[in-house]
Amino acid sequence: MSIADGLKIAFDIHLAGDLERAEAFYREILRLSPGNPMAATLLGLIRSQRAMTRQSKHKTLALLRGRGFRPATVIDVGAQTGTPPLYEVFPDAHHVMIEPVEENEPALQRLCAQLPSAEYLIAAIANQGGTVSLAVSDNRLYASVVLAGHQPGSGDTLRTVPAVQLDVLCAERGCAGPLLVKIDVDGLELEVLAGAATLMTPDTVFVIEATVGDATPRLAPIINAMAPFGFQVWDIVDALYRPDSDRLWQVDLVMVHRDGPYASTP
Repeated sequence: MSIADGLKIAFDIHLAGDLERAEAFYREILRLSPGNPMAATLLGLIRSQRAMTRQSKHKTLALLRGRGFRPATVIDVGAQTGTPPLYEVFPDAHHVMIEPVEENEPALQRLCAQLPSAEYLIAAIANQGGTVSLAVSDNRLYASVVLAGHQPGSGDTLRTVPAVQLDVLCAERGCAGPLLVKIDVDGLELEVLAGAATLMTPDTVFVIEATVGDATPRLAPIINAMAPFGFQVWDIVDALYRPDSDRLWQVDLVMVHRDGPYASTP
């Protein structure tokens, strides 16, 4: 078989998604034809694909599942229209999706109808119940609670929405543990965590969006807020970079309890 034929077979296998077999073909081609530019380039592409997959929310949750993490309840704070890695990795859990933007309700209704066990709530999560002011972007993709004395972002519209504490919500709905709690609230993570003290048990896993490259980075304050409860960073995934500067903008922190069953290195 010629080098060209081998490359074609390897590339077809690569396109089919079998990275291990494709890598073996590319390495054999490089053994027979050292420095082959196409094989070397495609082997580099495989390395990049693996790195991107590893740095994803889906992959880190799958790794935790491999360590025995089986949440009975998955709580998605700031669900928008759903967070696929949560229900793809843990389809058998009961999913509670909380989203303050009512325009996303039809999508959540459809998603809940498709999952074995799921419910949604149109509300904001805060450190106390009642109502809060919510700033919503024109495209409805971003929404954030506006605290008293603060101003909404330019171009945002304000609306009043119901608010609930995570502690209260979980108690009222009887959310069984272990818990997986994902928090994506565009700036009010500390407010959400302040109302979630009863959830911070050793068998809970948190996935929290944190900014790095804005005017008030939230990564360190979130880590510091979780530390007294025994939580530490287990992984950092889903890095986003600013398109104008390529600077790191935000990440997702995956946090586990230091005395919990998932923290130790195997």
